[in-house]
Amino acid sequence: MIIQVGKGDEGSYGKWADDPRVFISRPYFKVVFNNGLGLYVLNAFRFNLFPRFYGAFRKTSWEFGFSLLGWTFEIMWLKAFTK
Repeated sequence: MIIQVGKGDEGSYGKWADDPRVFISRPYFKVVFNNGLGLYVLNAFRFNLFPRFYGAFRKTSWEFGFSLLGWTFEIMWLKAFTK
């Protein structure tokens, strides 16, 4: 299990991240389990006063979450990260 609080390594985004036309959704809090499941809190592209829900379910992964007040709360599972 990995637990991270904060933006993490800013250098991994490269110089293109300084471009004001580029938006990067950065995780501010994440918990990643050994079975491929992850819980994330990310910055959002839009400020929604009311929650906006989304979800995607595929054969090898699924994710669902909601965006609220400039933050995105997400739960994701990726088969590729299963140990």
